[in-house]
Amino acid sequence: MVVNVGFIGYGNQAKRLEKYLLSDDIIITSRFHPTNTSDSYNTKNLEDLLTNDCIFITSPNNTHFEYLEYLINNFSGYIFCEKPPVINEYQLIFLKNLPDQKKQKIFFNFNFRFSTLNSVLKKYLNSEVIGKPIHFNFISTHGLAFKKEYPSSWRSNGKTNVNNILDTVAIHYIDFLIFSLGLPISHTVDLHKITKMGTSNDTGHVALSFSNGITASIFVSYASSYVNEFSLFGTNGYITIRENIFKIFSPRDTFTTGRNFTSPPIIKEENFDLEKNYRDSLSNSLNYFLDHVKNLSNIPLVHFDTSLNSNNMVFSLNS
Repeated sequence: MVVNVGFIGYGNQAKRLEKYLLSDDIIITSRFHPTNTSDSYNTKNLEDLLTNDCIFITSPNNTHFEYLEYLINNFSGYIFCEKPPVINEYQLIFLKNLPDQKKQKIFFNFNFRFSTLNSVLKKYLNSEVIGKPIHFNFISTHGLAFKKEYPSSWRSNGKTNVNNILDTVAIHYIDFLIFSLGLPISHTVDLHKITKMGTSNDTGHVALSFSNGITASIFVSYASSYVNEFSLFGTNGYITIRENIFKIFSPRDTFTTGRNFTSPPIIKEENFDLEKNYRDSLSNSLNYFLDHVKNLSNIPLVHFDTSLNSNNMVFSLNS
């Protein structure tokens, strides 16, 4: 089956996704933008997209809902929407109240669900190697807020990026945890605007607690050096991914000659490129969606429901 695809948006994420859609059985027929029609297949008319099999929404966060609402009411095909789904509770309620047959044709791109990291966690959660999981730690930082184009971007604008860095970065890790562990029972958040650029917070820390006793820490920033790290601590060992090296330290009962605890030995070490993990997860997420489009099958509701739960968690953190 040849899949005809329409795009809403033409920014970096749209270009990134289009690279993964270069295939003989996928045709990008049109791209909507409200003002820019510089390319031959660009259009300012949303109706031009409605004959496609699926439509990708890759526009700024604050525009997602208007396009979702239009397509839900006028389009019978499949919808691929970048995260976050929407930016306020009114919009979220609208999506929650949709009939299941509509929900099963909408896919929000929380691509970390399809990552190699997710597969690794499934393998080691509650394993003898690390024991009972206790704490997750995510760090994702870089210096975007110091780039000259940042002040004029939608990410720096508190009106177009209402939920700030929570929506653009932290939500990936929030969703990753909710998809694996369920909804947290408590949370705290600290948000800051470290730089003087723009009106949206560029730095944040989120702490989550889950009913099974697991806690999680998520630190994200556009105002620091590049760091992309992950750690999982358990009762018998721990896992780290730092500077693209995956390590497992175990067992807990490792002692000095004086019978004092010391750091467990590294029992496994291998390359693990977190940037590649992201790229592969994006490809896997796209393929998952497109398989449903090609087979005209319903997307499992767990993806829609978890997406809204993650979206709602961001609202709770930012309230």
